[in-house]
Parts: sequence; structure tokens; C-alpha cells
Amino acid sequence: MRDLASLPKVELHIHLEGSIRVDTLREIADRRGLPLPEGLTPDGWRFRGFLHFIDQYMGLCALFMELEDFRRIAMEFCEDLAADNVRYAEAVFSPANHAARLDGDWFGPIEAVLDGLAAGEREHGVVVRLCPDIVRDLGSEDAERTLEVALKYAGGGVVALGCAGSERTGIEPFAPLFRRASDAGLRSVPHAGEWAGPENVWDTIANYRPDRIGHGVRSIEDPRLVESLAESGLPLEVCPTSNVATGVYPSLAEHPFERLRAAGVTVTLNSDDPAMFGSRLTEVYEAARAQWGYGDDDLAAFAKTAARCSFAGPERTHDLMAEIDTWAAAPDGA
Repeated sequence: MRDLASLPKVELHIHLEGSIRVDTLREIADRRGLPLPEGLTPDGWRFRGFLHFIDQYMGLCALFMELEDFRRIAMEFCEDLAADNVRYAEAVFSPANHAARLDGDWFGPIEAVLDGLAAGEREHGVVVRLCPDIVRDLGSEDAERTLEVALKYAGGGVVALGCAGSERTGIEPFAPLFRRASDAGLRSVPHAGEWAGPENVWDTIANYRPDRIGHGVRSIEDPRLVESLAESGLPLEVCPTSNVATGVYPSLAEHPFERLRAAGVTVTLNSDDPAMFGSRLTEVYEAARAQWGYGDDDLAAFAKTAARCSFAGPERTHDLMAEIDTWAAAPDGA
């Protein structure tokens, strides 16, 4: 078996804020005299389910009070991706989680992130594009401002509009924002079917015209939806270790990744919030190998599927696929 750390990888579902190093959080909190989220224990993050995870996520966001913080975490993000041999990533960033805390500044944080990503690309060779996401729970005004942010930087480091937060919040009110984003050339990558059931995926498809679905794993509960996804080729950004960490599924053995793949659904492997869940993309691939018995060719195929489903553009996608093919063709142990 080949070393999966050396496999050139593409990450399509990773939250920038959920990737922040624990040491960085501790250092910033100590410097500012701020309390750390109570879920961050001496042994790492611990969660009591999905709602507790969300509370902890918002708690870590509250530590970032200056624009330089955002530039720093973006640069460290690139360094960590490079260490994991992730060659290209499309990262979720949530402007609405920061604007109020920074005196209503909706643009400064993302500009600092984009600057840090550019510096990280120069230093580490990792290309990262952003997908600002609407946080449904925060309402229509913040959603409008998030779209404004995404549109301002479309083509300048932003490639898509996302949508996260509670899947029990109504979907239809945000549909016009996705149409406006699409008209401006942005792609659509909403979360759906993580905690809510298959109907949430059906409604998301109908209203948000997605190019990919974040998570989508509960589609498995509706055979008609699984058949539709297989026929359409609409990719799912699946995050198996995340789904277990937050309690969507009790174990990888009960996770539907392999059943979705076997049914012909286009699936990709992703980490979601690697610093919080303790598994970066290499470890996600290793878990998939151990749980479902995938060989090197299977795992290379997942990496190529992620490249093909990305918004990297034809030239970069071609180069990514070639890197993966080179890995797959190398002798075991090379």
C-alpha cells in the first residue's frame, strides 16, 4: 500500500475557522485575556453533539478581534494543507460570524484572509479559493451582506456561495440570493442532508441550483433521491470522520459513504473541520481505506473525482489529475 500522506489531494469541504490550530487559539486567547471555548480541553476538542459543536465553533470565532488574526490563520491554513499534500482546496469562510464583532466590517476579514492565502500560496504552493457561506440562522439581512461580500470578490479568490447553519431553517427565503450569485458567475455549494433528512436535499436542489452538495449523506434514506443523484452526477462533499465526531452517525461502520458510492452517486472525501475533529484529509483517506477496504487505485480515483468536481479550471484540474496519476503509477513504498 502506498503512503496516503504523499497522495496529492483536493479538499472541497473544509471550513477555515474549523481548521485553526489549537496552539494559535490558545496563544491569541492568552494574549487578549479571553476565555477559550469550554469544549477545548487540554486533550483537544470535545463535543456533546452537533449543537454543542456549533456553540464551540462560534466561541472560537469570538477570539479573533483584529484583521491580522485573519491573515495569520489563512497563512497557517496553507502551511497545514501543504503538510498534508493538499494541492488545491475550496474553503468555507463565514463573514457573518465576524462582522458585528469587528464594528460592522464585512470586507476587512475576507480581504485579510485573501491576502494570507496569497502569501501562503507563494510560500507553500497550495492554491485555496473561498466559498463565503450564508449562515441561515442569522437571517436575511446578514445573508444579503454575505452575498455582497461574495460578489465583490468573485473572480478575485472567491468561487462560490455556500449556505450553512441549521438545516431546519427555511430554504426558500434564500433562493433569490443563489440566483443572483449564479447570474454573477459564482457556483453554488450549500450544505444539506447532514442533520435534516432527504427532503432537505430535495428542497436545496430545487431552490439553490447546487453545483455540489455539502454533506448530503442522509440522501441514503430515500432510494429515489439516491437514484436521482446518481443519474444527475451531482457531487456530494462527504466528510465521514466529521459525521461521526458530531454524532450524525455513531461509527464509520454505519456511515453510508460506501453505499452511496456503490449506488453510483458521485462522492468525494473531505475533512470539514480538521483541527476540531482531529482528522486531516490524509487521515480521512486512511479511515476510508481501513473501514471500506479501498485500494490505492480507489483512493486515487476519489482524489481525481475531487479535482474533477472542483472549480479549479481546466488547466489546473489537468495538472492535479496528472499529479495523482503519477502517485498511483509509482511502485509501492516509493
